[in-house]
Amino acid sequence: MAHWKTIKQVSEKYGIAETTLRGWTKLGYITHSIINNVVMLDDESMTRHLDTHQVKGLSDDDLNKLIKEKEWEREVILSRFDDELFLLKTQKLYEPLFHILIKELGQLITDNDQRDLFLTISSGEPISRVAVRHQMTYDEVVAKYSSILDKLGRNQERIATLRTQAMAPFSKYETDNPLEIHLSRFINDRACHILRKLEIYTVYQLLQHTSKYGWPSLKRLDGMGAITYNEIINSLYNANFIVINKDKTITLSPEIATLVL
Repeated sequence: MAHWKTIKQVSEKYGIAETTLRGWTKLGYITHSIINNVVMLDDESMTRHLDTHQVKGLSDDDLNKLIKEKEWEREVILSRFDDELFLLKTQKLYEPLFHILIKELGQLITDNDQRDLFLTISSGEPISRVAVRHQMTYDEVVAKYSSILDKLGRNQERIATLRTQAMAPFSKYETDNPLEIHLSRFINDRACHILRKLEIYTVYQLLQHTSKYGWPSLKRLDGMGAITYNEIINSLYNANFIVINKDKTITLSPEIATLVL
């Protein structure tokens, strides 16, 4: 059963500053409740916290330092969650691209079993299921997968060859980075003139704009008619910069998406 006391009462009983107690309350270290608009602390919860962390006898400075350390730990944990959430969203958004890249890397693996193991795990199949199919233990599959990744990492020349093949459609522009290609190389003068009003000169600048505002935003540019817009889209498609899906949505080609990432 809870024994409720005000923050002031708990402060006087244990000789701990009220600011420290409020900090512990915010961090959830002490059970609290709002009674008649007053924050009340559970005295038993307070005792358990002190016993667990052995903070009896610490000075206010030490206690405040402990609070700051815990707050920092909390920020680190939340930051990690944000990073992981971003990675999950990115993986979902670019899942088709990742599958293409995984298949390309799989071509470098000559052993059929190892290739299957690499492709399936990299594509998201549970390791436990892969282990059963290959008649291996979970730890053996993890070790083998790590070994495969290590070998791929040391096989950079063949990976570079794959990249060269992927960049082949852009070889006529004589550049190592298709994103730097000037739009005037494959888009008509009228369209380039309209885009220049927004200081859009290169493929990269155009993709930056459409990534932020969407492809339909180009239709709203001053002087941009339906014909000119379609000419831009068709030129980008024919130059292998974009893919026009069946539902008429536009996505980057795998080769270009790899560079943008």
